[in-house]
Amino acid sequence: MEQYVVVSRTREKDEQFTLIDAMSLDEANAIFEVRHKANKEAMKKGEAFFIFQEDEVLTLDENNRVVFPSGGMAIIHKLA
Repeated sequence: MEQYVVVSRTREKDEQFTLIDAMSLDEANAIFEVRHKANKEAMKKGEAFFIFQEDEVLTLDENNRVVFPSGGMAIIHKLA
């Protein structure tokens, strides 16, 4: 079992939203879709959730944006 980090991005900043235990990135994405359906539906235009494996410490840059680690990532984005 691996841990996956979910980061919430708004216009102002990025922040860690939750951690998900899963066997794969696809499974973590599916778990997020079920557990956090209300959060996904409440997203505003331009907001996003990023899901990636927790291989290293989550770091933010000077603009409060996540510095993405190497490796796979799932993105859930509200376009309109």
